[in-house]
Amino acid sequence: MIRSCNPIDGQKEFDFTRKGPTQNGFVWKFSRPLTGGLAMLFCLLLLGVGEMACRAQTGTGRVPESFVKTLPDHPRLLVRSNRFESLKQQNDSVSLQLKAYIQHEAERLLTADTIVYPKTGFKFGPMRNVQGRIIALAMGYRLTGDTRFLDRARAELRQLAALPDWAPNHFLDVGEGALAAGIGLDWLYDDLPAGERDAIAQAIVNNALLPSLQVTEGNGSWVAGDFNWTQVCHAGLTTGALAIAEREPELAKQIINRAIKNLPNAGAVYAPDGAYPEGPSYWSYGTTFHVLLVEVLRSALGSSYGLEQFPGFLKTADYNLQMVGTSGLDFNYSDYHLEQQNEPIMLWFARETRRPELATQEITDLLTICRAARAGTKSPVHTNRHTPLELLWWNPDLAPKTGSFPPRHWTSQGGAGLPGLPMAVMRSAWPRQDSLATFVAIKGGTPNHSHAHMDVGSFVLEADGVRWAIDLGTESYDKMRAAKLDLWSYTQTSNRWATFRVGPEGHNILRFDQQRQEIDGKADISILPEANGIVGNRVDLTPVYRHQVASVGRVIQLQPDKSVRLEDAWTTADKPVTASWQWLTKANVTQTPRGLLLQQDNKSLELLVSASAPYTVAIEDVSAPRNIQDSPNPGVSRIVIQLTSPAKTTTTLHVHMLPGRVTANRK
Repeated sequence: MIRSCNPIDGQKEFDFTRKGPTQNGFVWKFSRPLTGGLAMLFCLLLLGVGEMACRAQTGTGRVPESFVKTLPDHPRLLVRSNRFESLKQQNDSVSLQLKAYIQHEAERLLTADTIVYPKTGFKFGPMRNVQGRIIALAMGYRLTGDTRFLDRARAELRQLAALPDWAPNHFLDVGEGALAAGIGLDWLYDDLPAGERDAIAQAIVNNALLPSLQVTEGNGSWVAGDFNWTQVCHAGLTTGALAIAEREPELAKQIINRAIKNLPNAGAVYAPDGAYPEGPSYWSYGTTFHVLLVEVLRSALGSSYGLEQFPGFLKTADYNLQMVGTSGLDFNYSDYHLEQQNEPIMLWFARETRRPELATQEITDLLTICRAARAGTKSPVHTNRHTPLELLWWNPDLAPKTGSFPPRHWTSQGGAGLPGLPMAVMRSAWPRQDSLATFVAIKGGTPNHSHAHMDVGSFVLEADGVRWAIDLGTESYDKMRAAKLDLWSYTQTSNRWATFRVGPEGHNILRFDQQRQEIDGKADISILPEANGIVGNRVDLTPVYRHQVASVGRVIQLQPDKSVRLEDAWTTADKPVTASWQWLTKANVTQTPRGLLLQQDNKSLELLVSASAPYTVAIEDVSAPRNIQDSPNPGVSRIVIQLTSPAKTTTTLHVHMLPGRVTANRK
């Protein structure tokens, strides 16, 4: 699939500005407190759930006081010694391909340049780089016994341990470094000289564990947050803590218990159906580290403390599959970073849920990566740094299901007062069934969340192999900082929303009098009854426009002939409004007597437009940057349909989207 699980490849791009005296790395500005985990716990208690069930659901358990006495020997993180031995004998085709890839990657790293760590500022990119190196080299050594891999891994660990700090002003760097050092120390423990063990362990304590205790839990910090930082930092720190637990048992226990206590906040956002508010890019990042935390707890302590049991979490692999359109492109909402790469945790979800169909695409991507490695060519699928871990998560006993497909109509709910992101996906077929299938995806939710855009009600559309309605993805964080914007402020007046790709200007939404959507509202999605093969959803947009109109809803339906109908209806309050309907596209757009004609790649899409009031149509070139923070959008146009609605009236706007082959069949 086309996505970046490592959303930013360089440290400059992923800068969260430090504010205030603490080492949070940044301070979020939300309009309401982050209460998802506490709310979920309160509901469970009201329902009379017993202590053990509540613990399994919310991660409220604690590490036993004497946990160090029962800790397994090294290695104990993600994998034990006997498991490494059994992996050597695991000879199914996928395992053999993975082992060959791991050995190839370890060989490649023997001649890789030494990582350059900046003396000041962030170390995000280098920390992710060294993590991938240590995982590949250490696993390569454990599987082959080749001491060249051991020697290079030791060199990477020595360099990492010698750093004076791991950039605590941007704590993601620390989380990444702690996971790298923890796995390296643990997997290679018996082969490291005592002095190197001590140096690595001391670096974990001084550069990760102790600095983390200086981070407060308030002001939206990662410690008790509901976003990807919470998952990444706690997973890395817990990995480091478990690697050195026999040396610093009280400190390790404090770090681990803090993770178990606070992960419910991040786990709550998956409810009820697995959708991730930060978008597919950050789903990859946060969910991968969530899985890593579950696995290090299981392997070292024999319990995950229920951290995989949050409502919706084990459904989130379905969300990941549903986000991918017929073209292989994602529904790229929120801060989305484009890159085609594999998704290792899909093998974990397939194993965990015993659903082999979840692994189908990942195995296909793996084979592409392995073929390129053997041939010495560049793979079209970028390799995730956690790919070697797939050998631990792959279950050869799960026979792949050919001809098994997920639902073609999928909805994730979770409206006002509830966690989760309401959204819906409809498709006429899956790509393996029809490479030209119609795909439409729409979102509700709120702009008031980490990495969110002002895009409530926005949608993307594909048909005949073309994405006709597009989302532009994220803007460069560097550009937004250079413009002195407050990137991480999600308040109503934040200048974050002045960025074209982030604010309301750059999305396929409704607008009233050119105002912003209201950040303290949250739009829910309902499922319409299926009738005569027509499936659809209704988005209740009233909460994000409630001070602009009395009510507003958007209905979207996929027809049996693969066309799509979109109907917007709004009722004004005591004053008239000018409504604007927006559609961004890379197609060539012309007006027709019936509406509009879009043409791209020798394909066409006709938009049949009708409304209950007179309307005007404008086709705007939005390719040029509007402000210094905006990037060019080459070849992008914006269709704007405008209507004036008098006070206390209901107005409807209907657009029927007819792909070219549908139109041809009607003639």
